[in-house]
Amino acid sequence: MTHFAKAGLLAGSCAMSMIGGAACAASPTAAPEQQLDATPAEAAAPVAKVVVTAQRREQALQDVPAAVTAIGTAELANKQIVDVKALSANAPSLLIVDTPVGKNNMIIGMRGIAPTSISSNNDPTVGIYVNGVYYARTAGANAALVDMESVEVIRGPQGTLFGRNTIGGALNMTTKAPKQAFEGSLRVGAGNFDQRALGGVLNIPLGDKVAARIVVDALQHDGYGRSATLGQQLGDEDRRYVRASLRARPTRDLLLDLTWDRFRSDAASQVWIVNYFDPAVAAASLAPVAQYLQSGGYTSYAGFNPANTTDVDNSTATLRWNTGPATFKSISAYRHLDTVSGYDLDATPAFVNQLQRYGVSGHQFTQELQVYGSALSDRLDWIAGAYYFTESLRDSSLVTTPSGAAALGRLNEFDSEQTSSSIFGQLTYAILPNLRATAGARLVKDRRDVDYHAPRYLTTTGAQLAGSGGCALAAAGLDQGGCHYVPPTLRSDYTPWTLGLDYKFGDGTLVYGKVSRGFRSGGFQPAGGTSRFAYDPFDKEQVVSYEAGSKTELFERRLRLNLAAYIAKYGDIQQIAPHLPPGSSTTVSSVINAGDATVKGLELDAQLRLGQLNLTAGIGLTDPEFDNGPFQGLSFVTTAKETYSLAADYPLATPLGRLDLHLDYNWRSAVMFFQPVNTNALPFRPLNPGQVASNTQAGYGLLNALFTLNLPGTNTRVSLWGKNLGGKYYWARSNSFFLQGYNNQTPGDPRTFGINVDYRF
Repeated sequence: MTHFAKAGLLAGSCAMSMIGGAACAASPTAAPEQQLDATPAEAAAPVAKVVVTAQRREQALQDVPAAVTAIGTAELANKQIVDVKALSANAPSLLIVDTPVGKNNMIIGMRGIAPTSISSNNDPTVGIYVNGVYYARTAGANAALVDMESVEVIRGPQGTLFGRNTIGGALNMTTKAPKQAFEGSLRVGAGNFDQRALGGVLNIPLGDKVAARIVVDALQHDGYGRSATLGQQLGDEDRRYVRASLRARPTRDLLLDLTWDRFRSDAASQVWIVNYFDPAVAAASLAPVAQYLQSGGYTSYAGFNPANTTDVDNSTATLRWNTGPATFKSISAYRHLDTVSGYDLDATPAFVNQLQRYGVSGHQFTQELQVYGSALSDRLDWIAGAYYFTESLRDSSLVTTPSGAAALGRLNEFDSEQTSSSIFGQLTYAILPNLRATAGARLVKDRRDVDYHAPRYLTTTGAQLAGSGGCALAAAGLDQGGCHYVPPTLRSDYTPWTLGLDYKFGDGTLVYGKVSRGFRSGGFQPAGGTSRFAYDPFDKEQVVSYEAGSKTELFERRLRLNLAAYIAKYGDIQQIAPHLPPGSSTTVSSVINAGDATVKGLELDAQLRLGQLNLTAGIGLTDPEFDNGPFQGLSFVTTAKETYSLAADYPLATPLGRLDLHLDYNWRSAVMFFQPVNTNALPFRPLNPGQVASNTQAGYGLLNALFTLNLPGTNTRVSLWGKNLGGKYYWARSNSFFLQGYNNQTPGDPRTFGINVDYRF
């Protein structure tokens, strides 16, 4: 039986088991107060109606013909989804993993579509949107999810309404807006690893037409591991977040929202340990690495522990004007980003090489105009708009290696600038009272420029090495003076589009089918190549996704089942791969458009209410396969073929007050971080079993819990929480240095637990 056939069988079995009383998917839950304070007649209430903005306007979740996992305020709190990475365990087919350069950088994949490079010269495959604003970089985007109204995980290409670089999907997050009421909250917490938490919200009316909201959040904990070599902590964190919002409604039809936020994080290096060493491959100079080989644990022997810092500022102005026949919306935003990280590449006292510093700094500006409304006696829903994006970044990495009595520094740095402009529109027309047709498209124009500068110098003196050896660009014959190379501007035009039909039955069940085409913009290579062919740009990649699904509510709306199946034709895939450029006799490994693939999948979101017991769960089954290209016959990396999540919420009356009980469990199948072959030459040479195993995380599951006591007669809550209660040891990331004969890994977070006290007024 094929993996995809198994997927259908598993999803069908899950749906049947839910009808019998089990749980299998995820959707926002009602607030705990609503669950417990209900009268007996209300105790068996239906699942709550959920409103989403997955089509850039407010709609009921069950009316949206797309695969959407919506997570509301209460569910975010119960599942302890405190940052963007935590979404990975709570939505089907979504995988978010660490990068080698710190916890505030991410690789985000959805439906098997994930980037293989995190350079600022190329773009993500899943878009991050906060209050309608696109964040172009995952660096610094793992901000705290505090005081959020909702989070939506929208799967499949979203290029028509959300824009480029959403060929895998989009994360659409909305913060709570100020309102006309004086209210607030204060939270303090403590946990193991000397964790300390402090947060608060204050909402203040400023007259009848203006209100302000201030949010602060701080979290600090000691390191989850340590360097035995240095006697220092590793994997600690100290983060602070503040957000200020102002909402003004000068007239009934005019609304202005101003928001500013800042995120700051300081941390030591991650915990890296050597998990594989092959003396048959390693050079004699690397022999000392063998004595530090480990099979687990949180003790590193790294001889270098650089600071990891993140500073992000966001400012957004949103104007919405309802003119009667249409609504006009303007979203203006500015984002400033500055991240610095590094780590000991060999994770031992032996000085093999070190990433002294990896930094990304710069800013982006976006402007979006929307106009939308209904026509033809509400049979036609329409939206149109224009979008402009500009970004300027400096991306730099400093790697040092031994060089005789000194250390040789290699600075791989580039300045990148890009702009993108587009116009878009989408129509949904009711052909019959219950049958709708949707068509939409976006016309996109991209421009990208880069200035490479990559000198080499002695770190002891700071002097640049003389001759071509002091400039990798000169060695490649590309130096245009001062160790700089500015290639021709990269321009690209493309048109994402979508077509679909949906039908709503008399009982409210929605069935739909659609086909969508999306693109990921082209880009330039990371810096550091020593061949001119290593600086050739790469073209855009694309996907055409065929999706069918259903959304239904059964048993007087106590059971919600949302199912989606898809086949995606993924083409011109941007991958780091070896190739033989025309006119060259030497193989070059760089980002190229390397082949095509087909990805099949099945996803299920569900929610079941049994009295006051609320059960949610999700299933994501992904079956990717390369159709051609250099990786044909190999696995997709950074992809879990199976993801499951289960959660239960139950309010319990006790003499001390209402006790809200929450348990959740999430599981993912094996994830391969690198291909199981030597990709530095053609034809590929298979890696040995030890090399493959040290770059593959086996399937695992994590159990979390939150028990909250609501003290009677007060607005105080006391919560006991725990994450990874089973103490599962797993890898958050691995690094492959197979040509040097060793690999290393960084473990995921260990068991953590603590107590929070919340007071609301």
